[in-house]
Amino acid sequence: MLFTVAMLQFRYQYHIFFLEQLQLFIFTKEYAMQLLSTPGGLVEYIGEYLIQFFKINYVGNILIVILLTITGVCIRKLIEDKNKSCFIFECMIVFFLFVNFLDINFYLKGIIGYLFCLIALLIYYRIQTKLFKIRLLIVLLSGLFLFWIAAPFQTLFFVVVCAIELKRHGLNKGKSLFPLFIITICGFLVYIFAGEGAFRIYINIDGVCSLRIIPGWTKYAAWILLPVAILFNPLLEQTFKLIRKSLIKTIIQILLLGGIVIYLLPKYDDNWSLPFKQLHYYATHEKWDDILGYCKEHPLNNNYNCLNYQNLALAEKGILADSLLCYTQKGKYGLYAPWDRIVPTAFVLQKVCYHYGDIAFAQKYAFEGNVNSVTMGFPETLKMLVKTNLLQGQKNVAAKYIYYLQQTFSYKKWADKQYLYLSDTLTMRNDPEYKGKERFKEKENHFTYSNELYILAGLDKKDKKLRDFVLCSLLLDKDLPGFLNWFDFYNKDTSFQNIPDLYYQALMACAPSVPDVLTRYSVPENIKNDFEMYSMVYSSGRNSAEKQKWLHSQYKDSYWYYFHFTKIEHE
Repeated sequence: MLFTVAMLQFRYQYHIFFLEQLQLFIFTKEYAMQLLSTPGGLVEYIGEYLIQFFKINYVGNILIVILLTITGVCIRKLIEDKNKSCFIFECMIVFFLFVNFLDINFYLKGIIGYLFCLIALLIYYRIQTKLFKIRLLIVLLSGLFLFWIAAPFQTLFFVVVCAIELKRHGLNKGKSLFPLFIITICGFLVYIFAGEGAFRIYINIDGVCSLRIIPGWTKYAAWILLPVAILFNPLLEQTFKLIRKSLIKTIIQILLLGGIVIYLLPKYDDNWSLPFKQLHYYATHEKWDDILGYCKEHPLNNNYNCLNYQNLALAEKGILADSLLCYTQKGKYGLYAPWDRIVPTAFVLQKVCYHYGDIAFAQKYAFEGNVNSVTMGFPETLKMLVKTNLLQGQKNVAAKYIYYLQQTFSYKKWADKQYLYLSDTLTMRNDPEYKGKERFKEKENHFTYSNELYILAGLDKKDKKLRDFVLCSLLLDKDLPGFLNWFDFYNKDTSFQNIPDLYYQALMACAPSVPDVLTRYSVPENIKNDFEMYSMVYSSGRNSAEKQKWLHSQYKDSYWYYFHFTKIEHE
């Protein structure tokens, strides 16, 4: 368990924080009755109740370790024989439950329900009666009870009971397989009369996963290993008796388990999503320096959601144009990710749009993300819906979302503050969170467009944030004619001062095809000299790889280097 604690704290702590963002537990009687009135509702209620505390540092780690430890102890009690030197089965089952926990599509009720199933099995295992009818009656009652409180774990219960019956009584003229026959018939009837969705939720293991995915084999491993452990642990114990020294037995099992962990964990721990989860945590808490520090240390690739958080941090710090190419860039999507209708992208785009003042689109993405929630919503999307509806003057809609947040553990204080703004618009407008945003609120009969931020930028030349967004997105897309047109548009305003070197470098890149650029704009001499030296090396007879090598050391942060050597994706 010490290994699990260390892994959760140092590698997966942001996964735990992210899980808290994927549900909203509401302290109301109606919400409790809604969950508890459906099969499996109790374990779902317990899971959601616990996850709300994952927002507090260390709490999520402690809760998961406690659940997995109790699970391991219960498995040990269930499968142990006289010789207690073999521990490989319980460790493997706990490991696969841990791997499943690292998948955001696997609900915490998958671990809690497994634990309830183990408790029911332990109670049954202690029953020593030799009368099959009494045992069968207890099995049926226990299975029915599990179906109500922990569906779909009644399936696992019946299968493991068969294994226990086979272990204790042999085939017994087929009676030991009777529980398996029962659950098969139940599954068939549910599938025929209630459909595939109900079958997945109440009978199949899929009921502990998102219905939008097909579970991989690791989701089934913990279920399969439990009956296997019941049947084959005695054989394994007999094999280990051949090894006299307990230390050697322990070392063999540790090496075997270590090999399994080292081989499987990197393949199934969703490591590709860990950078996003970490940056999302920083962005949610407005830790912009932490985002930039992480991106400097771990250059990002084609993960546009992560690049959006990186560039949003630059924009929040007011250095988007000044430091744009000091960080990894992969085209305009690094500023504004393409909408792919998934929740992480909705989280990102709502923040990007809100930062630049695009209230209509911030509201759109918050709503799009929120409808994907399996609970009342996602905390951050609900907060964004509150803010955007308050800015739009839709107070009745905002009040609905405020009510949900007021019934929560973590967001009640914030929601109470927003509740006051329903009747005090003046104070709201002076709040730094809202100040200046209402000037971009959606007008009557207004439609949102894919280039909404460009429209807003054209309405206010003096807005530096929007100006840098437009000019930088054009440069990242290598659209020099478009950049030149917008630069001309802004240059007509005398307030466009302190022009970043990036824009001067782009003007020099335009000069070969538009020579009068050099007469229209006062490009600093050092930029002209750098461009001349860069062009001299680039125009030499060296091949592309050699040119890149020579230019990288001195010009890797220049626009010219980006233009020639960075591959980007276009629509």
